[in-house]
Amino acid sequence: MTGRTQRILRYVLLVGIDAVLTVVLFLFSCWASLGNEIFNYSYIALVYVGLAWAFVMPLILALCGFYRIGMSRIGLFESLKIMAVTTLVDVVFYACLFIFQNIPAYQVPWVLNWRVFLLMVFVHIFLTVTIRFAPRVYRSVLARLRTRKKGTRCLLLGAGDAAKILVDDARTNLNAGRLFVACLDDDPNKWGTTIGGIKVLGSLDKARETALSLNVDEIILAIPSLKPERYAQIVEALSDLDVRLRKIPALTDLDKVNESRVVDISYRDLLGRPSFEFHQDHVASKFADKTILITGGGGSIGGALSLELLRLGAKHLVLLDQYENGVSDVASRSRDLIRNQNLASSVSIVLSDLADEPLLKEALERYRPDYVFHTAAVKHVPLAQDHPLMAARVNVHATDSLFRLAIEYAVKEVFYLSTDKTIHPDGVMSKTKRIGEIACAYYEGKGVTKFHAIRFGNVLASKGSVVPLFTKQIEAGGPVTVTSEDAARYFFTLEDCVGLILEAATLEGDATIYDLEAGKSTAIITLAESLIRQAGYIPHKDIEIVVTGLRHGESSPKDAPYDRAKQKATSNHRIYVEEENLSAEYPKIIEKLRKAKNNESTRKTLEEINF
Repeated sequence: MTGRTQRILRYVLLVGIDAVLTVVLFLFSCWASLGNEIFNYSYIALVYVGLAWAFVMPLILALCGFYRIGMSRIGLFESLKIMAVTTLVDVVFYACLFIFQNIPAYQVPWVLNWRVFLLMVFVHIFLTVTIRFAPRVYRSVLARLRTRKKGTRCLLLGAGDAAKILVDDARTNLNAGRLFVACLDDDPNKWGTTIGGIKVLGSLDKARETALSLNVDEIILAIPSLKPERYAQIVEALSDLDVRLRKIPALTDLDKVNESRVVDISYRDLLGRPSFEFHQDHVASKFADKTILITGGGGSIGGALSLELLRLGAKHLVLLDQYENGVSDVASRSRDLIRNQNLASSVSIVLSDLADEPLLKEALERYRPDYVFHTAAVKHVPLAQDHPLMAARVNVHATDSLFRLAIEYAVKEVFYLSTDKTIHPDGVMSKTKRIGEIACAYYEGKGVTKFHAIRFGNVLASKGSVVPLFTKQIEAGGPVTVTSEDAARYFFTLEDCVGLILEAATLEGDATIYDLEAGKSTAIITLAESLIRQAGYIPHKDIEIVVTGLRHGESSPKDAPYDRAKQKATSNHRIYVEEENLSAEYPKIIEKLRKAKNNESTRKTLEEINF
């Protein structure tokens, strides 16, 4: 049966029910007033009145659009409208009866007293609305019976509007399969109350003990407006339970207002990162109509920066990278964005090794960039440790060449993207990146070009991060490998990282090193568990987690904590200024590294350098 046929049948059925209900109630009311006298032929006119009433009532309801309301979606507002219209029609007919009894030509006897009439109106309203709720009640009872037998036992965190939508859906949706056993909320005024029949037992801090005591299978966070810090705190407290953690997304992530879609807890939800305001107009005013060179343009951060700068109105992007697949993909996505949003921008590719100074010089000569974002680097800790000569070639010598050429070609500003591992450099990668920061301070003031290092932590889901590695291991059935049970990192989402980089790039002042605030550090094992849960498995049960020991080149399982007491705050609460300056040491450092011609001598030279 087609949808159109079903709608027509439903329409006809409701019209018939309303008509029969009206005439039956009227005649029953007449009988209640007259008794068996109603069967006297002299009262035959009452039948005609009832039929007329039964014709007009569905007609008025149809004109008001009530038959177009889906019975599965009827709510309080629609019910009140139906009650008002039904009452109005009944009152009008009562008034007509009062008038017609005094007109002999109509021969309508007066039979209804006002008490019987009021009772009839109340019954009419009740049954008219109840008939429309009947399918929902039926489905609710059926869903309840099903979920009691084999439904997923759920604990609901949050007792607001989002939770109410979810509970209502579970009561009427036969496919929901959820049995809510309790609810928790931080609002003390809601404690002891119920939401859709589900009792609110206390605050969110009781989530762990409540889940254990009630033997729940699933916990749903139904507070879309919860602060990220509190959100991460709750998720972390529940992360080791053998239950599935899910959530209702924020309104901005939904397709429609009353959607009750439940999604998995994301590894991003573990970050608890503080929010920040991205001053789009201010950032755009700096980079709009400008030519910008991005080294490492085929990487995750370089690619994300490219797209964001185009959205902000950059005139021309120059993507420099030796990885042809990566830079080609970024250029393709950038051109799609330009075409789809009708931007007055263009993109060029420079396929070159950053350490090839002649090609680098040719690119600067040809495109004359206003700004340079230097993202290219050897970032992989074990690889850098095993290949110190290459790490120094890219992270030190190529960076030095870029800075000198930037001054020669009067680039306005160079933004060197660094890492938080330079806080306490203890390996090849962190030391070579630290030298790049010192180079910024050294070349500052040697021309019109300004140099800034922007230091940040690990970027989730970027190339080379743990997320793609863990995902592959989970797809292979495990095990998932972590370096240490204590391993922890400061993580950024790619969106946050790019936004903060651009915010730092527009700050006023002569700061050389900017530190980006990542929030709290995240345990790697917790991140691995979250990804396993997202894949529908239970950590340590379905997928094993194996501790392998620290990676080659790592001396500590944790990233060094920031010492904000030694730094200066800026106008953005997630950006700090590092005031340490070792620029005087730079010529000696670069000269020592130039003399190192192989891996061993380069490693030894780096070990001798102390910052």
